[in-house]
Amino acid sequence: MTTLTYWLKTYWYAPLIIIIGGFFFWQQAQGSSASQPMAENVRASGSSQVMMSRSSGSASSRSRPSQGFVHLKGAVLRPGIYPVRENTRWDEVIKAAGGLTANADMQQINLAKIASDQESLHVPEKGETVAAPAATATSSVASTGDAKTKGGSGGAVDLNKADATQLQTISGIGPKKAADIINYRDSHGGFKEIAELKEVPGVGDKTFETLAPQFTLGP
Repeated sequence: MTTLTYWLKTYWYAPLIIIIGGFFFWQQAQGSSASQPMAENVRASGSSQVMMSRSSGSASSRSRPSQGFVHLKGAVLRPGIYPVRENTRWDEVIKAAGGLTANADMQQINLAKIASDQESLHVPEKGETVAAPAATATSSVASTGDAKTKGGSGGAVDLNKADATQLQTISGIGPKKAADIINYRDSHGGFKEIAELKEVPGVGDKTFETLAPQFTLGP
């Protein structure tokens, strides 16, 4: 009993230390268990936001219309390269170019057609002939062949018998040059030799070298 009393008087602070230490460790344990689910929630929330961001970006890229450029030429105020979107029509492109000139022949073009990337459109002037579509190319070639065969030997066109349509089957001859050839032929009683082509307005030496092999001369 004396020993216990002496021990309590001497080490009275020991129980207090034990209580304080136990309370401190209990607080640490509580804080650790509370922070763990909070950290997991933060990580889960961050992952969810990243996935949502990626999904939003992917959906945005899928919904964004494709873009490209087209080449507008001919009878427009500002010919050049213009950007187009997925459903841009040629009418919109021409408006962006300032519209048609006063001499434009809009009857030969389809303004309602959708303009595709890397495509080009030539707006002709009145009196200018636009190349035939691919669908009619076969019949056009057949007609050309018939005209040449009827015109003269070797598939060449008879310079003294060909009409304006047959003359225009020759590469380098358009409506105006065909009319000039016929006017010269009528006013001079026909061509005496193919070299007389040089006398037709607009037919120089280089043009003559291209045209001459494609003609024959009948009576």
